[in-house]
Amino acid sequence: MSSGGDRKRQSFLGFLGFAGFIGFSYFHDHNIATLGYFAYFGFFAYFWIAKIANQMPDERYLENIAKAKSTAFDIAIIELVALNLLSLFGFTTKEVLVALLALCFSSLLIIYAVKFYLLEEK
Repeated sequence: MSSGGDRKRQSFLGFLGFAGFIGFSYFHDHNIATLGYFAYFGFFAYFWIAKIANQMPDERYLENIAKAKSTAFDIAIIELVALNLLSLFGFTTKEVLVALLALCFSSLLIIYAVKFYLLEEK
């Protein structure tokens, strides 16, 4: 069960999303490593998750968490297989691959938050 401290911690994780703006420095310095910062945009989803987490967790709430994680995991597997195939067959550059990998990570968090919200709203 989530305690008040866990809810507060989830809200603070949302502020990590601002680190995603560092990724835009790639267009200035062309350092491929800075593209990885785009993954941090996914942490903005924690603002949404923390808002939902303010309610008292019950059996349905815990079941919705499990369903949302399962959906996000399934989509992440598809994204990573697609990225692997793109890289194996040379259809992409290093820059695009790093950016897509960062977007896959952030999409994992966002998909989880959206699915969780939709399940909680039922």
